[in-house]
Amino acid sequence: MPLLTFLAEMLESGKITISTKNAEALKIKASEKKIDVEALNKIIIKETLAATRPEGKNKGAVATIKGTINQIKTARSNLGMLKEVAEELSEAGITVTLSYKGKVVATMGSEANPKLSSVATGTKTIEINSPRKLVELFI
Repeated sequence: MPLLTFLAEMLESGKITISTKNAEALKIKASEKKIDVEALNKIIIKETLAATRPEGKNKGAVATIKGTINQIKTARSNLGMLKEVAEELSEAGITVTLSYKGKVVATMGSEANPKLSSVATGTKTIEINSPRKLVELFI
């Protein structure tokens, strides 16, 4: 059993708040086989995305193009990892939801019911509930 699925199955219920730079960033609430992650602000997400980008700005057009290509490759590999996690969660009967500003943005795992988003993600275990809020969260 993969580690993430094992940890999710062990987690029966509870709440945790994660803060960064003296501001609440995420609230995580678990009950039985459902985990709700609420993004309270974009700081932690922006910092996580920035960590995947190569350092160095204003190095010319060629460097910018190479950086963009590397970001696309990183996004593809992250999607592959995300798909694997979502499929493992689904097999274990576990659901994870991501919310922002009171609206569910994405659902992964057993309760995901994608329509058009399965074309973009390539799996039936990830549902993009609100594309607009998802883009807003990552910008």
